[in-house]
Amino acid sequence: MTEIAGKSLVHCDVAQDGSEVRLNFESASGSPISIALPMGCIEQLLMTLPAVVSMAIRAKYRDDSLRLVFPLGDWKLETGGGKKAALILTLKTPDGFEVAFTVVREDLMLMSSTAEAKTEAVNSGRPYWH
Repeated sequence: MTEIAGKSLVHCDVAQDGSEVRLNFESASGSPISIALPMGCIEQLLMTLPAVVSMAIRAKYRDDSLRLVFPLGDWKLETGGGKKAALILTLKTPDGFEVAFTVVREDLMLMSSTAEAKTEAVNSGRPYWH
């Protein structure tokens, strides 16, 4: 197996047809390196990296309660296509990181009631876990 030691991500390029992404890094020795990955692999990375980062943070600080948290800058709720009455909830950080989820009305209602209950608990000084 070939190991590539990166120092920092320099920039990313997307193939014109959207089939591939090239990640351009500065190596630990200072030379430029790049990794070209098909979209399927990029999707796998997106699903894997949050858990990997959480494991690294917990290992580094030896605290299982820690997690990577981003500030919410903006959100958008749109109607989705398809047979089910699903909506698309997009969450965006102030610096442009964006992720979208399909959600059904019942889940949004549960999120709303949970947020209301947690807010009431915090305001009253009672603990609340969900």
